[in-house]
Amino acid sequence: MLKEWLFGGLLLVTAIASHAETVTARVVADDHYKIFVGNASGTSLVEVASSGSSLWPSQGAPVAFDVSDGQYLYVAAWDSASYGPPHAWIGEFDVAGTRLYSNTTDWVGKTNGTIKDPSESDAEALASSATAWSALNVSMANGSSPYGTLIGNSPASFVWTDSFGGNSASEGGYALFRTLNAVVTPLPGALPLLLSGMGLIALRARKRR
Repeated sequence: MLKEWLFGGLLLVTAIASHAETVTARVVADDHYKIFVGNASGTSLVEVASSGSSLWPSQGAPVAFDVSDGQYLYVAAWDSASYGPPHAWIGEFDVAGTRLYSNTTDWVGKTNGTIKDPSESDAEALASSATAWSALNVSMANGSSPYGTLIGNSPASFVWTDSFGGNSASEGGYALFRTLNAVVTPLPGALPLLLSGMGLIALRARKRR
């Protein structure tokens, strides 16, 4: 009896345990960026990469981090107060062999007009605010002026929320971008394992009664 209980419990643990995938990202932002991962509501974000003090000509090296089931990618980007517009970012994300690119289809955005270099808590506050996520209104192909071709010949696009120029709502702060969908989904076998484990436990409970 103990073995069956342990086996059923093991199946349950296996089924509900979150699996993670390694994401390899290449991002360039004018002027700076941070990458966060977290839930859809944005109430729990973790910073996983940033441009640091490097400006866009020195960015784009691959960075790797783990993303768990149901998590989304967030990119915060902003102008340095020393340089000003234009502003844009471009990125390519390899999720277990599947490529995700910056574009107006797979990302949505929000803006904050007062904060630059946002912390995790700053990004959480904006992501979870009542302001709705909006479609990205501007994009241009990789290779466009003034940036040229970045991160190889990637089909990613330079994007921003509203304008590449100084009239952007983010001009005094930053723009936050989130993937439209979670980038990692549960393993296909998780539900059958979960049901099997629950079935074994329920069967043993009936027999004991």
